[in-house]
Amino acid sequence: MLKCIHFDVSAKPMPNLTLRDVPADLHLWLKQQAGAHRRSLNQEVILQLDALRSLPASRSDADLRLARICAIAARAARLPVLDERPEAEILGLGADGLPR
Repeated sequence: MLKCIHFDVSAKPMPNLTLRDVPADLHLWLKQQAGAHRRSLNQEVILQLDALRSLPASRSDADLRLARICAIAARAARLPVLDERPEAEILGLGADGLPR
C-alpha cells in the first residue's frame, strides 16, 4: 500500500525562516536565479544556503587582519636593531611623552 507523505501527521514539520530587509538588488538576483533554474524563490534560497554550507569555513575579516598584523610583528621582531637610542629619543619625546 502506498502512503502519501504530504498528509502524514507523524512527520516532523520543517522549521521556517523569515528574512527581513533584504536588499532590492539581492532580492532581484535571487528571483532571477530561481527563474533560471525553474525553482520557487524559497527553493532557490534554500539551495543557495545549502551550497554555502558545503564550502569550507572561512575566517572572519577581523581574524584575517589580526593574522596579518601578527605576521608583520613577527617579521619586524626579526629585523636587526640599527639604532640603539630609546624610542622616545628617536621620536623626539620629552619625559612626559609629549613632543619637545
